[in-house]
Amino acid sequence: MTFSYLKRGVLYSPHFKCHLFKMNVFIISNLSMKLTKIKVLFFLLILGCQNQNHDQEPGNQIILFDLKELPEITDLKLSDLGFADIEYIPLKTDEPSAISFIMDIKFGKGYFLVQSFNRVLKFSDNGSFMTQIGTEGRGPNEFTHVHDFDIDETNQNIYLLSAWQNKFFIYSENGGFIRSINCPIYTTQFIISKDGIICYSINSFANIEISYNLIDSCGEIIKTYPNNYQWKLVQPGTHVFEHENLFYKLDNRLFKKEISSDTIYEFDHNGFKPYLVIEHGKNLLSPQTRADLSSEYLFENFIVQKSLFEFGEYIFYEFGYKFKIGKNNFNLALIGSRKNNLQALISEEKGIVNDLDAGPNIWPITIKSGKTIIAWIDALKLKTHVTSDTFKNSTPIYPEKKKELEKLANNLKETDNPVLVLVSLKK
Repeated sequence: MTFSYLKRGVLYSPHFKCHLFKMNVFIISNLSMKLTKIKVLFFLLILGCQNQNHDQEPGNQIILFDLKELPEITDLKLSDLGFADIEYIPLKTDEPSAISFIMDIKFGKGYFLVQSFNRVLKFSDNGSFMTQIGTEGRGPNEFTHVHDFDIDETNQNIYLLSAWQNKFFIYSENGGFIRSINCPIYTTQFIISKDGIICYSINSFANIEISYNLIDSCGEIIKTYPNNYQWKLVQPGTHVFEHENLFYKLDNRLFKKEISSDTIYEFDHNGFKPYLVIEHGKNLLSPQTRADLSSEYLFENFIVQKSLFEFGEYIFYEFGYKFKIGKNNFNLALIGSRKNNLQALISEEKGIVNDLDAGPNIWPITIKSGKTIIAWIDALKLKTHVTSDTFKNSTPIYPEKKKELEKLANNLKETDNPVLVLVSLKK
């Protein structure tokens, strides 16, 4: 097995405040401290902590992944990452549930929600269609666009965000409309935490002073967090990045990463604290770069983040790089271990090789839990794959699952809904 490795390091973080003045006092008053410790402290502050206001707990370790120089793309197999089980869930296809593309998936208790463009559909865990959440339109209690959605784990209420209307539309678990509340200005993303709803205000027009607002279930602001990456619009027009901010959850913990930051931060009731660092180097889309250069140049020359989550001991960081406007581009992804030196770069074009049942290669879009990643495959592509010589001549780890997949594909129609793919780590 051969990998193209990225560099990774561990930064040992003493108890510190992220302010340069306090850093100077610390150094001056501790001249006897070893030079190496001073360098580590300085490196931590410069990388991503200088603009945050939360203390790092003593003894914590911040792992650094190195993306300053991208290596060759690697062929990575599911078994290389410890995956041992694969399951397929065909989504029931009828007139109200027909979709062609999946943008996002979120899981509730005994069901999951699928976003397909401007629709959010509810399916049971076996793929049976249950209901559509909300109604698109311009009438009372209707939304004009779904920019984001989430499930409140405490009561299973479903929140849809319409940024253009500056509103959250709230529905019961069964899809019944409950009410709507206003959201902070320019909110385009949100995530529900035990402390409230964390709203992110997109900075496409270079006019945002508050990046994050924590609000309650009535829309009242509890706490605000300033924009630490302000920039001034020099070039005409705007620089819109759909995934300017990335939220994700893992084991009841909540994380975020902004497009102009190397650092992933964890959120709790005290605020944001550094968690991991992905060092982009010259590939980072900094505020100054964003101000000085055209959108086309930015997409072609800098890392543009797309998605971020964790499973098992691994981080999955998807991004666009050297995109050409109007061309057929493929995203890349860093898969890095928090426990060893495995850090590989993979391409959306190839995905992760499915050596479990020889099915189509996997490109994860989210997780169901810390042990299970989620992907999807178009019904026609799945049917085409099982008739290929590659599939017929393959020798996967689980031959019996290969037969099950072939049977599933043969029972699908070319026009059926996509099929969800759930791949789980060893228990």
